[in-house]
Amino acid sequence: GSFAYLRVELGDFVAFIAAGNIALECVIGGAAVARSWTSYFATLCNHQPDEFRITVNQLGANYSHLDPIAVGVIAIICVLATLSTKGSSRFNYVASIVHMIIIVFVITAGLTKADTKNYSPFAPYGVRGIFRASAVLFFAYLGFDAVATMAEETKNPGRDIPIGLVGSMVIASAAYCLMAITLCLMQPYSEVDPNAPFSVAFEKVGMGWAKYIVAAGALKGMTTVLLVGAVSQARYLTHIARTHMLPPWLAYVNERTGTPVNATIVMMCGTAVIALFTSLNILSNLLSISTLFIFMLVALGLMVRRYYVSGVTTFEDRNRLVACIAIIIASSMATAIYWGLGGNGWIGYVITIPIWFLATLSLRLLVPQAREPKIWGVPFMPWAPSASILINMFLLSSIDKDSFIRFGVWSAVLMVYYVFIGLHASYDTVKASREEKKDVQSATKFSKVEQGGGPSTLNYVN
Repeated sequence: GSFAYLRVELGDFVAFIAAGNIALECVIGGAAVARSWTSYFATLCNHQPDEFRITVNQLGANYSHLDPIAVGVIAIICVLATLSTKGSSRFNYVASIVHMIIIVFVITAGLTKADTKNYSPFAPYGVRGIFRASAVLFFAYLGFDAVATMAEETKNPGRDIPIGLVGSMVIASAAYCLMAITLCLMQPYSEVDPNAPFSVAFEKVGMGWAKYIVAAGALKGMTTVLLVGAVSQARYLTHIARTHMLPPWLAYVNERTGTPVNATIVMMCGTAVIALFTSLNILSNLLSISTLFIFMLVALGLMVRRYYVSGVTTFEDRNRLVACIAIIIASSMATAIYWGLGGNGWIGYVITIPIWFLATLSLRLLVPQAREPKIWGVPFMPWAPSASILINMFLLSSIDKDSFIRFGVWSAVLMVYYVFIGLHASYDTVKASREEKKDVQSATKFSKVEQGGGPSTLNYVN
């Protein structure tokens, strides 16, 4: 996963900050899906999407709709995820086939009620609305990072993981676009229900019978997402705990089931707490910030991996690499800030975009690649990761201020934990590992002496 990748390329501190945001992604993503599960379950039972929630007016507006059904669903998923990874995989395999059939049904049946007039106005909130929606939508791509955490479960990770990532991303993106087009052709954007859009849309166009198929398919799909998320979340936490940046008891794997029980329970408990209180719009905005931030760090780590190898990269090339990356980040940040502050003119972009372009071009021409991929590698280096940094930062500027405040508070908590606990625990683990290796080497050498080793053994004794 991205934690292991960033730890190798950018060091423990960046990896831990990324890991904390990955954990936040997993918890918030699971909570958002669980609350949506309740909405579709309500429509399946002929109730309004928000009717099964308990309203507590004393709480804030975005935290007053308590969702006990979401908590119950998460508890069941937690039990399934701790029982067996193979069993979960078989369930997901069958469920995915059923889900694809239902997606085809939704698109086909929905387009029979299509009305092109619903696409007018085409972009009611203008260009800013498109980018704001893109930034929030990014949380849907969280699952692709989860694929990488399953490397231990695959026979040939170097081949299977890239195929799984690229293939699933193409299929999921195409399906999402087709379903979004279908939904907007079925009813005006202003009438789309935010909690259970497709079930309500089919009911509004006179296909009430279809809403039951849609709701059942959505429930099945979201159950699959929750189960996959529970499995991958636990592996993230387990891997981080193995470094002792988190308490090592989280890395415990049950011998009978082969699953990280402690990590699964902790992550799902956190997910249940968030799902009980927090509304979907709060969750989606905060989740998108974390996702965009992680993707930006991975792109940065990719550039470092390709262009820097200790002992191979010269001092001059290293300095050029640092300068180019710094300018790429600075120009991307300037572009994002200009957009976020409401810059509608072209003057700012005429300055920042060429600077980004020249910095990327300089990296391409002036710094030789120090490492070539062995099996599969990202093409168009360094343009692809550089563009990823620019786009991720640009989309971040479209998210609201309150979400950035929540993100900043969480990041500050992570830094405090790392400085006072995680750093020392990680250092002690590395130190103990080195001492253990020395003991093993010493024992091996003494064993050779006892067995009457050759000249090398005599030299060691002398």
